[in-house]
Amino acid sequence: MPRQKRALPLAPGTRYTPAVLEGIADGERAALALSLGKRTEAGAVAAAAAALARAEALEGAAVAAEPPARPIACRAGCSACCVSKVLVLAPEVLRIAAHLRATRTEAELAALAERVRAADAATRGLSRIERAEAGVPCPLLDERGACSIHAVRPIVCAGWSSLDAAACERHFAAPAAVPTAPMHRPSYEVANAVLAGLGWAAREQGLDAAPLELIAALRIALERPNAGERWLARLPVFAAARDAEWQEDRRREA
Repeated sequence: MPRQKRALPLAPGTRYTPAVLEGIADGERAALALSLGKRTEAGAVAAAAAALARAEALEGAAVAAEPPARPIACRAGCSACCVSKVLVLAPEVLRIAAHLRATRTEAELAALAERVRAADAATRGLSRIERAEAGVPCPLLDERGACSIHAVRPIVCAGWSSLDAAACERHFAAPAAVPTAPMHRPSYEVANAVLAGLGWAAREQGLDAAPLELIAALRIALERPNAGERWLARLPVFAAARDAEWQEDRRREA
């Protein structure tokens, strides 16, 4: 299947030009295809793990190469942004679900699954701005407000790089009226380039590479232990989690 390139973001005045970002994405496509080509759930999980590790490494390199004007403010327990819509790819969801099954007791997993279902019911179909205004916290936060799956978090979350925690709080208190906080754009962009590479690799294997809304997709993965097998069999197991807003944005661009 021919690869469809997605538009990558660009910050002015940076060495991370569109050509560089596309090169990162293409390199990740080639590297991650090795794991996805195994056509096993373990291979998909390994691809997601490698992609997150690569995104973190490239973000560190971006910070070193183009230091932000202020230190990156994101810290454990700083969860103002954790009411946002988060888009993921299927391998990331499968990795998160596998991690939860391996690290939670049966009772803990059941309680978490119920929180995920409740959050999905409260946010399903909402736009980015509507989701932020609803203020529904991510069900994966722990009692301290820290990410309970930080080691396997989505690449989008890893790429978020606010330079002002107070500005984040002001924005998410009034998302429609207050601008988003300043970010270290190169970090965000290299993470998204890696995510694009993961999507390209999946698409080349004939697999569904549509962006999924995290909570809806995680609900499906937790409720259906065979979700990975069905995804690898090219069945539309995650169809209900495909983000309609993202799809509409792409149609408008086209």
